Amino acid sequence: MWTYVNPDFPGLLDQRPVTVVADDRRHLAVWLAPGSRMLHQVIADGSPIRSLEGSDRFTAPRAQAIRDWAGGGILAVFQPETMYSVWFFEPDSGLRDSYYINIEVPYARTDLGIETSDLVLDVVVGADGSYRYKDEDELEFAHEAGLFSDGDVAEIRQAAADAVDDVTAWRFPFDAGYESFQPHLDWATPPLPHDAPWTFES
Repeated sequence: MWTYVNPDFPGLLDQRPVTVVADDRRHLAVWLAPGSRMLHQVIADGSPIRSLEGSDRFTAPRAQAIRDWAGGGILAVFQPETMYSVWFFEPDSGLRDSYYINIEVPYARTDLGIETSDLVLDVVVGADGSYRYKDEDELEFAHEAGLFSDGDVAEIRQAAADAVDDVTAWRFPFDAGYESFQPHLDWATPPLPHDAPWTFES
């Protein structure tokens, strides 16, 4: 289980059942298959979180929901003691040469898999190595809402800058050959835990 927790909403999860592709001292790589059933968070009335504006998006009461992962599958790479994960997407080219860098707390092992917390800011990287920051405005809203201190924001921005350094130098995991990864045809799509609770289905 690839799980995101949010300290501001204890008991609610973003959880994805995945298949382990690689697990060694350098990295953990997992495959999220298309159509995977996954837990995610919604506003207390069942509305999407992104239906709210500004700091309300981070402070409004939430509920647990379930949905199927839409779109293509994702190969995600996590590195120990690293404040970001890299998600390899497969665009029309057939290669996983479009990358999403998710800034997050370094992952911890659990009985079910791994657990981390999202830190809002992201970096989107194109096949040519160009990049842009994503959700800088949301980071400011989270800061205004009191979720992050000035020091937290500085640390998050530094983590994004470190990730960009790895992109510009094309360091691991970008040079790991995962752009040609394809899942085995006989891999079953793993389920969520049988006791996973939710209020809304979306």
